[in-house]
Amino acid sequence: MSAQRIGIFTIDFPDPLVIDYDNNQFITLNESVSFQYRILNNIQTLSTKGVDSNQDPYGILYVPDVSTNSCREQERLHVPENATRIANLPTDKDYALIAVAPWFSAQCTTEYFAAARNLPTKAFLTYQPGDTNAKPPVLNDASWNLQDGGSWQTANDFPTYALSSMTGNNIMDQLNEYSGNLSSVPHADTLSQIYNSSDYVRLWATVSTDSGGQLPSLWVFLVIVLAVLLVAVSITSLIMHIIQRRRRNDLRERVLNGQVDLEALGVKRLTVSQQVLDKLPIHTYTAPATASEPEKATTLQPPNQTIGLLHAAVDAETGHKGAPLSRRSSAPTVPTSSVSAAWSQPTCPICMDDFEANETQVRELPCHHIFHPECIDTFLLSHSSLCPMCKQTVLPAGACPVKITNVMVRRERHINRMRARSAHTASAQPSSASAAPALPTRPPVAFGSLGSRIGGAIAGRRIFSAPVRTQSRPHDIEMATTPPPDAPPHHQSTNAPPLQTTQDCGPTQNRREWARQRALAMLGPRHAPASDVEEEESVPRWRRVFRKVFPS
Repeated sequence: MSAQRIGIFTIDFPDPLVIDYDNNQFITLNESVSFQYRILNNIQTLSTKGVDSNQDPYGILYVPDVSTNSCREQERLHVPENATRIANLPTDKDYALIAVAPWFSAQCTTEYFAAARNLPTKAFLTYQPGDTNAKPPVLNDASWNLQDGGSWQTANDFPTYALSSMTGNNIMDQLNEYSGNLSSVPHADTLSQIYNSSDYVRLWATVSTDSGGQLPSLWVFLVIVLAVLLVAVSITSLIMHIIQRRRRNDLRERVLNGQVDLEALGVKRLTVSQQVLDKLPIHTYTAPATASEPEKATTLQPPNQTIGLLHAAVDAETGHKGAPLSRRSSAPTVPTSSVSAAWSQPTCPICMDDFEANETQVRELPCHHIFHPECIDTFLLSHSSLCPMCKQTVLPAGACPVKITNVMVRRERHINRMRARSAHTASAQPSSASAAPALPTRPPVAFGSLGSRIGGAIAGRRIFSAPVRTQSRPHDIEMATTPPPDAPPHHQSTNAPPLQTTQDCGPTQNRREWARQRALAMLGPRHAPASDVEEEESVPRWRRVFRKVFPS
């Protein structure tokens, strides 16, 4: 650790030989009657070995003794004769010491270091002879070379600090003044009235060092900036997580209240559980009454009880309402008012197979559309929770079968924004567009969009909501009825691959496979995503991490 400042003070302590107690307390003399010197700059650190990180070096100033006559002769040119030596301090006492010596010769400096190592020296202060107050050169300068390869730094167990020439000379002159007894020091008359004549008055030094782990001011500024940014990012991320949690709870409440249908909106692919599917009724299909029969509701055939009449059905050839359709139910007793249907269709929209009167079992959805159970069950359990005909949900009201995630919230908000943008664009069309001649519109059809899906006769063929079949149907599930004589022949697309069937499959397996393919085709190109994981894996990794931090 490098030295930042050095303070030199004058202290008084009693002679340990004339007192009957162990004295460890020194008295710092007042500045008016003593020498005090604070070195605040021009300090060069040559070695930091032996520095205690918990305590700065301190001790009584002294000049080490050299061991050779040649060094003693050279020392007289730089060190006063009466400068404080170890002999001028109480004997047999391990006082903390700080050595002061000029750096005028490699051999003499080595002897100074050797003498200081034999004493409880806390630090070593040195200076180069001269009369300049400039900061001493750095350690790599040739003037500090002792011709030992720098081994002196390893041998010493105390730090070494270099002072300017003027500062070193000043300290050495003061050591010459404070080396004798109390009567010979400066301001002896005043001090002798306060302290005993046997007391020692010497110079004391304290070296203030900086912490080795302390960062420069620029790094401190960068650390502070990074800390502020980290706190800002953390607070922003926390706020966004709270907002996103509220959005998830709001979307869940709207789903439970029946205000939002996740799959119909295109947010999430949902399926129907087996428990919900078991609650959907199964009836025995009954053909409509003929024209010769009275125009009244027909009763269901035994052994099942009469469970009600269906409303007027839409004729598949003409698009008009026909006679009511009655059904024989194979389900347990159901109230009469609960099984009435708004309309009926004679064909399963999935497998395109006609229902056989009094034989075919059909499953009725809450929207009153009927299907083969094996067709609609596969569709609802594996593919979608929406009716293939009217796209109404089969799930009961207030049901939320999936966990609301941030992906679903983002998708729902994106869809709402797109709809709002489309509505705004449509409303902002030029007024000249309204003056253009109106195109002919389709006449209203009974049951709204339902009639456009099922009813109506076009060229003598029935129209269904399912996509156009591109594969030939197996021969074992062909329609039971023959097409009208005037109907145009059906030609299969040459680009569509033929349906691969095995010879050992029975009619039931073929129809189920056909129904499964039809169920997949009915989903259409605009279906809701089946899994949030698929969308998350499709985006780059950095974006996934960014969404976890900022779930906007």
